[in-house]
Amino acid sequence: MNVLMIDDDVGLGQTMQPVLQMFAIDLDVVHSAEEGLVQIQAQQYDLVLLDVMLPRITGLELCRTIRHLPAPVCDIPIIMLSARSELVDRVVGLETGADDYVAKPFEPRELIARINAVCRRFQDAKKGNQTDVVTKSLDAILFQLNDDTLRIDVAAAQVWVNEQLLAITAMEFDLLFALSQAPNQVLSQDDLLQQCSGHHNLIYSRSIVALIYRLRNKIRDAGANADFIRTIRNRGYSMVGYAGKTAI
Repeated sequence: MNVLMIDDDVGLGQTMQPVLQMFAIDLDVVHSAEEGLVQIQAQQYDLVLLDVMLPRITGLELCRTIRHLPAPVCDIPIIMLSARSELVDRVVGLETGADDYVAKPFEPRELIARINAVCRRFQDAKKGNQTDVVTKSLDAILFQLNDDTLRIDVAAAQVWVNEQLLAITAMEFDLLFALSQAPNQVLSQDDLLQQCSGHHNLIYSRSIVALIYRLRNKIRDAGANADFIRTIRNRGYSMVGYAGKTAI
């Protein structure tokens, strides 16, 4: 397994490299967001360990940037590292697109367990999407409002808006897929939490709000004027414009 650590604590990376190597995890280390951004686009990694308190560009800003890069880089699992462990800090980290959050100082075995768990969930999610191909007869789910179309390719775990491929994370795809399974029906945050928590066990109500916000922005940035995801005040969210299933 290849992991990249982006942390300005030089000693931490030097300490963790031989420890992780004992568990078949090869660790590369860089010490700034700028270096990290170059590295993840130049080399394929299975996971990124990202410190929150980086100089100049923070880990939260870098995480947000990564999630807006083209696929497959945008989908790379990210574990945030921070000396701040309050719940609100964990939620903010997840809202920016992180998959997990580990508070410093940490025991090496805990970090290894978190790395393995996140990577396992990521692989399970990919396998789950492949399983859906059989049950859904290789169909894509189509939504159409006015002149805008949104197509969910279940087999490839991709979303297309007006023939433009969206760069979305696994968590964003799972949420959009959950909404698409109940078109024109209102799903509460609890409903969505229950459906998405199978692959993402550190997802909170505030994370649902942030994920919806990110999805809307990405759909709008793709040129769509239609609001496919409606907010129903004090009730939840509904996906509208269902046009059926179509062959991929």
